[in-house]
Amino acid sequence: MTAAHAAACQVVPEIASFSVDDGFMYRLPPGLHVGVGSRVRIRVGGRRMRGFVTAVFDEAPDRRLVDVDGVVGTCRAFDEGHLALVRWAASHYVAPVATVLKRTVPPNVPRTKRPVLDRPTPGRSERLRHRIGSAPHGKGIAEGIAAAPSEATIVIVAPTVVEVDEIATAIERRTGRTVVTAHSSLAAKDVTAAWQTAMTRPGTILVGTREIALWSIPSATEWIVVEDARRVMRSPATPTLSVRAIALERHRAFGTSTTFVGPVPSLELIHAGATIVGDPGRQWPLVEVVDRNEEPPGSSALLEATRGAIAGAVRQGGSVFVLVPRRAHAGAERCVQCQELRRCGSCGSAAFTEGTCVRCAEPMVRCPSCGGRLWRPLGAGIGVVVDDLTRVVGRDVGRAGEGRAVTVGTERDILGVSGCRLAVAVDVDGMTLAPHYRAAEDALRTLVRLAQTVERGRGHRCVVQTSDPHQRTIAALRSGRSDEFLSDEAQRRRRAGFPPFGELIALEVAGIDDADDLVRSSVEALATVHGPAQVGERDRWLITGADLTRARLALRRGVGTMRDRGARVRVDVDPIDL
Repeated sequence: MTAAHAAACQVVPEIASFSVDDGFMYRLPPGLHVGVGSRVRIRVGGRRMRGFVTAVFDEAPDRRLVDVDGVVGTCRAFDEGHLALVRWAASHYVAPVATVLKRTVPPNVPRTKRPVLDRPTPGRSERLRHRIGSAPHGKGIAEGIAAAPSEATIVIVAPTVVEVDEIATAIERRTGRTVVTAHSSLAAKDVTAAWQTAMTRPGTILVGTREIALWSIPSATEWIVVEDARRVMRSPATPTLSVRAIALERHRAFGTSTTFVGPVPSLELIHAGATIVGDPGRQWPLVEVVDRNEEPPGSSALLEATRGAIAGAVRQGGSVFVLVPRRAHAGAERCVQCQELRRCGSCGSAAFTEGTCVRCAEPMVRCPSCGGRLWRPLGAGIGVVVDDLTRVVGRDVGRAGEGRAVTVGTERDILGVSGCRLAVAVDVDGMTLAPHYRAAEDALRTLVRLAQTVERGRGHRCVVQTSDPHQRTIAALRSGRSDEFLSDEAQRRRRAGFPPFGELIALEVAGIDDADDLVRSSVEALATVHGPAQVGERDRWLITGADLTRARLALRRGVGTMRDRGARVRVDVDPIDL
């Protein structure tokens, strides 16, 4: 069917409600041409608003229809194939279709006389792979793109604005091709212009942050996702869209060649059958482990051996990066008397607040080994570590961006750091024993990124402090390989029923008194329901099961009912923190 012959269309209005997921039918006045993906102006219950066309019809039904008021732009936001991806995302993330549809377009839909490029026909060359690579990733990505046909449209999703700009610059220098960028630091008109260019100009390379993950770029022959497991590659707000999940579903639905890039592949990619590409040998520089148990009780956050290594690196004219777990306070603690690590006996977490486990609320006041009541933090905030190091190496110590020989920062400050003589992790235990099931995997990935800031050379190394030098994360760091670690982690996840071998949905509700009854009546027959637990002003349930497809459908009805009654509801699919 051509848009020119359409007499009516189905429109999903921009209303964040499950009740309008199917949309409403409207008449198309003579001379007004639309197609699937067009954005239009409509009236719903007397209100004027915008909506998305999801179907067109040659003939209007016999019943009287309201007219479409007009078209917003002429460049369609998506095609029929991409609409299926949108509906999958809405179902998977228990979100209204309209909410997801708005994620398919930039701030404005432009008017253009250029045709939207057609979707390529899938062929045998389409692939799913993870390429092992070291940050910064721009050089490696540029080298791969240099071999691609010049007419190929390629989309790259990166975690941060800094990485977007670095990758775009590397590609332009290496290939000389047209590269456009899209991220939150740009003006809305510039983001829209980037989308329009990718939609209409063959051979465009689009680089952006997670906001572009759901964009419809029909002509794209390859999608590249950089470090898919980073927290920023997942939306914190409902719907909690994951770049990785969307990319995998896009690959499954369209056969689009998809390449993931990063130092350590995620278990989700391995489970999906991605081919691992890269050097199977040592992936990062040598790592030296400093055992906290060899230090006397009462030691500071930086142990004597670590302070000595930092002072030595500075004397030799090298730069040093010191990673602290948090800006404000430390993570893990240990007993002052016997130096035993404070670990929850129920879930193994090392995160405590006022003697209570952050993860499962199990109390631990006394040390199980010696009965002691005094605990000492293993790490410290940036300010404490800066003060400590200033006494050791002088005033050439500062925070990220200050240009000092010794830089103290958190994970986000690792970006842009390279050529170090020494890198230091203050509190590995607080990272590996954090209160979420991905803690060990996330810690390994962060520590690998830290190690990769070290320049290859004699005496150059990465130093990590731990009270448990035999833990599997440390073993992987020492070996320079992640394959054995990931195999062990997969077995642990499988036994626990955690992703990718099971599904989790966290549901948070505030504003109504009978939420527990509504949640359980909706999904308890289809899944296991844990809770509620109190999280601030909200009650929180954890819904688990091997396959939550049917539970999601039921949950949509329950969530819709609660929202209609004025409840504040947050649905967190595959939550990071349990």
